[in-house]
Amino acid sequence: MIHNSIQTFIHATEAFDQPEKDIVTHLDKMHTWHQQLARNLNDQRLNSHGLTSESSIALDIATLNAQLDRYLNHWETQSDTLHAAQSVADHFDDKIILLIFGKFNAGKSSLCNVLAECFHRHQQSVEYFYLEDGKIVESQDRFKEGATETTTRLQGVCLGKNLILLDTPGLHSVTPENADLTQRFLDSADGVLWLSSSSSPGQVKELAALGQELRRHKPLLPVITRSDYFEEDEVDGEICQVLCNKNAEQRDLQENDVHTRATDQLIEMHVDPSLLQSPISTSSQMLKNADFNNQEMLNAGFNRLFNALLHLIQPALSYKQRKPAEALLHHLQEQILMPLQMELVPQLNQLQQDLNHARDTLMQSKEQIITQTWRGIISTLPGLLEQFAEQQAVDELYSTLTQQTEQLLSQQISDILVDYQLQSLPFETLKFAEHLTYEVIYADDAKEILAIGHDRLYAEISQTLWQKLDVYTDKVITQSQSVLGHIQDQIETVQQDLINDEQELQYIAQHLRMKDLEQA
Repeated sequence: MIHNSIQTFIHATEAFDQPEKDIVTHLDKMHTWHQQLARNLNDQRLNSHGLTSESSIALDIATLNAQLDRYLNHWETQSDTLHAAQSVADHFDDKIILLIFGKFNAGKSSLCNVLAECFHRHQQSVEYFYLEDGKIVESQDRFKEGATETTTRLQGVCLGKNLILLDTPGLHSVTPENADLTQRFLDSADGVLWLSSSSSPGQVKELAALGQELRRHKPLLPVITRSDYFEEDEVDGEICQVLCNKNAEQRDLQENDVHTRATDQLIEMHVDPSLLQSPISTSSQMLKNADFNNQEMLNAGFNRLFNALLHLIQPALSYKQRKPAEALLHHLQEQILMPLQMELVPQLNQLQQDLNHARDTLMQSKEQIITQTWRGIISTLPGLLEQFAEQQAVDELYSTLTQQTEQLLSQQISDILVDYQLQSLPFETLKFAEHLTYEVIYADDAKEILAIGHDRLYAEISQTLWQKLDVYTDKVITQSQSVLGHIQDQIETVQQDLINDEQELQYIAQHLRMKDLEQA
């Protein structure tokens, strides 16, 4: 019975032979989606018509358009990472690829060596290899094991006929190049073993990376390594440290804790927690110390591990069949759509805030234009009234007053609405009540003019001028609001198109995985 788990698992890795899944339709949909997105972004250049090029909103629009250009120009080069991962997948196209995933010192190399030894002892072939300059190089060496980071390159081992383990530098490696290498080849795997040490299992930093893999709908099995401890014992009369397996209760506690915290984290990240398999605790060192005997296979947790791996085979095969489409989908989601959402959307939101602020200040600007113009005219009005008093030339007064008002109004609009390029609006000639004229004071019976007054004329002009300025500036402000409204419409179009693009890609992803979701 003890041998059954590994034997059943080996048989399952040898026996898989499923018809290929038709993914051409899905690939075509994704290529069409990408092309449409590029066309939309080309057509969605925001324009700042009605604003001066030096205005803050126009400058923000220019920055946003330049960012769109950089996205479009950069998209082609980003496909290199997709091709790099695909090259590994193509080399092992007829095999199941499992990525050993976790931060350094999680026991990845040790677990790979133990699994390789288990296959070897069951008369299965074991072939080590590593990646160098993008090529697969065969090796006779087992993986190095140590307390410090020993893996500086992507390495792997082929177990039996159809199983590949890829041992990678840790994603949270102290060496940035190692972490980058791991990330580049995530897409090459059909399933993932997420390893974390029993001393600190399921750290939050690791769960963030785990969430990304689960979003990719890749089957994932958490494995708690080094599930052992040292206790003192007497051997030949001397006290020494003896390595022991953690008991079932201790392992259950850690496995449940990892599963609970991982589930909570995935829910927080809006990832389906049902994709997470139950964690398994193991001790590679205990199995090696016991020379891989049957009882220790059970005690060290490897029978449970092989049973868990057996349940990983079917979802891994399903993923493998659709892997080219998944790889393209991940590229579109993470390299194309996500940067737009992370950078373009905040820029659009900031532009929206600037527009709201500009709208709020327009009414203040209107009051300022009216006030400054009115004060400027009223300060010169007594002189103008005196200038035309002798001839009582009201029409000439109105004409001169109109001209001065128009000039001052134009200057105020230019100074206060400095961000706008507005169409010139005619300022109608100022006219007041027809009966309104200068006040003539006569002398005695000879009716000799003693004086000409203009108090009523002054009062009427000063009062009515404000009303006429209000009507005129209403038209100016309406024109300014129209400029901002045009930009608002453009922003809403881009925002809605991005929402539609995201929903369309989600729709494509759901149909790609429809069969697996139904089986789940």
